[in-house]
Amino acid sequence: SEPQTRSPEFTHENPLETRNICFFSTNCVEGTARGIVISTGDRTVMGRIASLASGLEVGKTPIAVEIEHFIQLITGVAVFLGISFFILSLILGYTWLEAVIFLIGIIVANVPEGLLATVTV
Repeated sequence: SEPQTRSPEFTHENPLETRNICFFSTNCVEGTARGIVISTGDRTVMGRIASLASGLEVGKTPIAVEIEHFIQLITGVAVFLGISFFILSLILGYTWLEAVIFLIGIIVANVPEGLLATVTV
């Protein structure tokens, strides 16, 4: 930021515009200065700005809604196919362990390869 001139006179109602207030970590470039702390923490102008910014609720973006819908669809199809092949393998005489392996294999095979990378980004 560029150096700003300051003076002890009250010049504006807005604390961000007045010339008689300096914020935390302000450096004196020329001359001398003496400061009085008038507020700390959340009661400062910067604290109020920070609390307003953190208080905003972030809704789901349209792409997040679409990704969630896609994941639910893929999950439903994978579970349906897995259970179908589990039942089919039991009917065909496979052991229950082999049927469970089919179940897990079908569910894992139905997850697209790039889905995890897409969802985490």
